[in-house]
Amino acid sequence: MTDPARLIPCPNPDCGIPVDPVDLNCPKCEASLHAVFADCYFEIDVAHAGQTREIARREIEEGLDHALLYRFRGLKVIHGYGGPNRNRGVIAREAKYIMRQIAERKGYGFREDKRNPGAHLIDFEE
Repeated sequence: MTDPARLIPCPNPDCGIPVDPVDLNCPKCEASLHAVFADCYFEIDVAHAGQTREIARREIEEGLDHALLYRFRGLKVIHGYGGPNRNRGVIAREAKYIMRQIAERKGYGFREDKRNPGAHLIDFEE
């Protein structure tokens, strides 16, 4: 069964239904989904549900696997930037460290998301 958080909207502006990334075409309008994945980052959030470092690491690794499997452009990890909850700053530092290690080891690009200072990107094409 598909995880509802993993559904993406159909790229056809007249359709837009949530679609399982496993499908290569929208089941309603038959729009191709391959081009959508190639231009998108698979997005996960590892800082806003009380995750520990270990859980954050596992979620990043699973997100990376998912992004590669479905041929996304890369992985976007929302890790927060700290705050009153001491663990958020720890998760942000750990997430960036994990992502940097993966990017260096695999030859991927790694950078801060320009639109969100609490997120970083691993880009498979850089």
